[in-house]
Amino acid sequence: MKRTFIRRPIAALAVFTVLGGMSLPATAQSGSRSAPPSGSGSRTLPLAGSGTQQTQQAPLALQGYCAVSILEMQKWVKGNPAYGVVFDGHTYLFANEQGKQMFLRDPVRYAPALGGDDVVASVTMNKRVAGDIRQAATHKGRLFLFANAENKSTFLARPDAYADADLAYGGKCVVCLVGMQQDVLGKPELTVVHKGLRYLFASPAQRDEFLAHPEKYEVAPGAAQASQPGSGTRPSSSGSTSRPTTGSGSGSR
Repeated sequence: MKRTFIRRPIAALAVFTVLGGMSLPATAQSGSRSAPPSGSGSRTLPLAGSGTQQTQQAPLALQGYCAVSILEMQKWVKGNPAYGVVFDGHTYLFANEQGKQMFLRDPVRYAPALGGDDVVASVTMNKRVAGDIRQAATHKGRLFLFANAENKSTFLARPDAYADADLAYGGKCVVCLVGMQQDVLGKPELTVVHKGLRYLFASPAQRDEFLAHPEKYEVAPGAAQASQPGSGTRPSSSGSTSRPTTGSGSGSR
């Protein structure tokens, strides 16, 4: 049976149509959304049969299920390879062109938290552990995946303790930290997702500086990122970070 979902954003009307899928056994709440930064790393895949080939295929996100359908319809609907987007190193497939365009307008909203890794494992073990789509939950409009049912239950009992495990430097602008040695909170509308972590910036210029040189500012491999404002570590001018105490709500891949 054909289902039609109608969204009414502030300035426009968008219609998203999908076919029925599996129900999502997760709690859902409405949440705020941020505008996608320009140059956020999203790109459209070539249409099937276009003759364009990718030398390296980005791994498939959500095992090919449509991220927009999951959050907007609470349905697990298989995506179509003709409607594919590569974002933050993963290939996302969508049920139709409208779903793809919705994702492109706001990939930060639709991509799973921590790149699909388990935020509870990140907080409690300081490790990046892959989540399982069979252990999914939503919280404040975001999708979370967990390695097992126990971690999912732990999250649902205290979601706010884990929801920002993917927030790098506690939401502070890392370019300000490195370049000006100042603690400046970033703006949600200037968010970049890089290797599963959300980086917030104080201005478009600082966001673009990060996009041009992410290796200078990113959370160092093996180091943990802060999950709460004020609990993080200040990166040095070389872009490295010191390691916070265990259990600070962070992880490494």
